[in-house]
Amino acid sequence: MQKPSTIQRLLTALTFLLAVFLLSRAPVDADLWWHLRAGQTMWAEKSILLSDVFSYTRAGAPWINAFWLSELLLYELYSLGGYFALAAFVALLGGLTFHVVSRNLKGHPFVDSFIVLLAVVTAAPIWGPRPQILSFLLVALLDAWLRRSPRRLWMLVPFFALWANLHGGWIWGFLLLAAHIAGLFVQSFFQGEERTPLQRQALRLLGWTALSALAVGLNPSGLTLWALPFQQVNVSLQIQEWLSPDFHRVDFHPLLWMLFLLLLSAPFAKKPLNWPQVFKALGFAYLTFVAQRNIALFAIAAAPLLSEWIDAFIQSLPHRTSRPPQNLSPRLTSILNLVLIVVLSLAILGNLYLVSQPERVDENYPVAAVKWMQTHHPAGRLFNSYNWGGYLLWTLPEYPVFIDGRADLYGDDLIGQWHDVINAEENAPAILDDWDVKVILLEPHWPIIDVLKANGWKVEFEDKQAVILTR
Repeated sequence: MQKPSTIQRLLTALTFLLAVFLLSRAPVDADLWWHLRAGQTMWAEKSILLSDVFSYTRAGAPWINAFWLSELLLYELYSLGGYFALAAFVALLGGLTFHVVSRNLKGHPFVDSFIVLLAVVTAAPIWGPRPQILSFLLVALLDAWLRRSPRRLWMLVPFFALWANLHGGWIWGFLLLAAHIAGLFVQSFFQGEERTPLQRQALRLLGWTALSALAVGLNPSGLTLWALPFQQVNVSLQIQEWLSPDFHRVDFHPLLWMLFLLLLSAPFAKKPLNWPQVFKALGFAYLTFVAQRNIALFAIAAAPLLSEWIDAFIQSLPHRTSRPPQNLSPRLTSILNLVLIVVLSLAILGNLYLVSQPERVDENYPVAAVKWMQTHHPAGRLFNSYNWGGYLLWTLPEYPVFIDGRADLYGDDLIGQWHDVINAEENAPAILDDWDVKVILLEPHWPIIDVLKANGWKVEFEDKQAVILTR
């Protein structure tokens, strides 16, 4: 029988590789393209974009760009290795994130590997080529650090200063800290002998959290960055990622499995409860049911608690002594382990190569319609699909868009106008006239298409994915 340390190392390696494999997917995301375009523009101009230069509806308006470092990174990756580099980055960052989670688990090695992989498939529906996956990694790192009762709390200040220049998800870090601090206070009431140390720890952490809130201002937009998460909540309620999870979709079922396992294992939780981790899991579960984009945060926060409770359940079972199996020779064991790791690594590379082929990416976008636009150059302003706004910025930079995925920039009014147009509301023709729209590029199913056809707009191009109309 292999030594536990050898098994642990093998399980750690296999869990990491399986996480990378499960999170290997085509670099397809509506927001990827405007991030790439912003990165390209900043590399070319050697300056940070802080106003809109991509649309005609918000041209010149201040843009709180909390993603500028991530955008430079994504564009540089694309420049070096195209779609393959983007797909590999997404997968490897996922493997690293859940490796951090796995290092945070202290239960049975096989059970912990199962929990980590369950967390991976739970997070998979929203894992994609966007700066937010950097925030998921930082949440995992912050949670792991807090569980070790750190002494150097000053490190929170540079940590959040960096985060504020990578992605707007730094707000998740403060929610994690708030849950941890609240959990420490509650836990102090159940541990009389530890009450004073726990409360002191919570107060010190609260003080450094307040300083970290100021450190968020160390970015090109300053403390106005604090407005960003609240603007997004206000304007994004009609956008897919801000909707609650649709459990008719099978890929959201692992979220239910994690929740049910937590409920089933809760009666076996050790006393006193790990209140900081309970509050984190409950808090991010709440956010997940409000908006599916938070599902990875729940998976990261719930995994340590699930490991702890399932391990307590296993410990409660009667243990039977069993005859140890025959040992394999150390050399043969090492060879078998190496072969297994190499085979899985090759499978990952092969899968990344397949999912990053241009045709796998192009099938999700109006490639033929874009080619028609590039060939015929219809004159006038373009009214476009919300989901294709970023893609059009990338492929048709000569056409400023009506809207793209920067919901915080456009606000309620413009998003509302876009919805009124595509749904052929009574004010739709007036909106198109007010913005002097001459070209329409939308999915064929929107009601406005038939209305425009009946009112003299000319169909220039149409296929199953897109339709182009002009006037």
